Amino acid sequence: MIPQSPQLVVGLGNPGTRYQATRHNVGFLVVEELARRAGWSFTAGAGPWREASAPGGDGPFTLLKPLTYMNLSGEAVAGWAASRGVALEAVAPSVPEAPVDPTLAGAAPPSPPAAPRWAPLVVCDDLSLPLGAVRLRARGSSGGQNGLASVIEVLGHDDFPRLRLGIAPAGEPVPPAAWADFVLTPFIVDEAAAVADMVGWAADAVQAWAVSGVAAAASRFNRR
Repeated sequence: MIPQSPQLVVGLGNPGTRYQATRHNVGFLVVEELARRAGWSFTAGAGPWREASAPGGDGPFTLLKPLTYMNLSGEAVAGWAASRGVALEAVAPSVPEAPVDPTLAGAAPPSPPAAPRWAPLVVCDDLSLPLGAVRLRARGSSGGQNGLASVIEVLGHDDFPRLRLGIAPAGEPVPPAAWADFVLTPFIVDEAAAVADMVGWAADAVQAWAVSGVAAAASRFNRR
């Protein structure tokens, strides 16, 4: 599962036992499942987050749980990046000048290869999707998800992958006036099996993304 290039998976949620089993915390559940599969443990970070990665903390695949509360999740992402000296948007490296070939005098120098831009995969709940739905996309708006909106604000763009997990109940949709309270309610007993299946499926999708990228993982794991 571990890729060769550095990757960060941010599971969104709220800290503390009060919110542990709520719908808003399915992002936490997914990164916890990934850590369990890898045999990793979450440890306190240098700021408001917990992280898990390969032994020594320097592995290319890192799991992050912001502890800033949902609407400030981007601050934890930025803090983690700063603590590791990681640029949220990679800058093309400088290329040393090569000797000029006299036969090519006057020709334009070749352009340096573009450097890939670093960005996290964000895993979060989505009230617009039914319980059990999983949707991986390469980019897009926050869709009203406050944690995702915070990450977008910190990065300054929405051009990064996100994995949305449906939390809407069966039957009548939740009215907008009740959204804020509903996402902080726990799943009911009858939903437990669907939640466990969704979390496992989402963890599979993250592992596929790490190895094969967004398009391949989405074509295999997106479901309603």
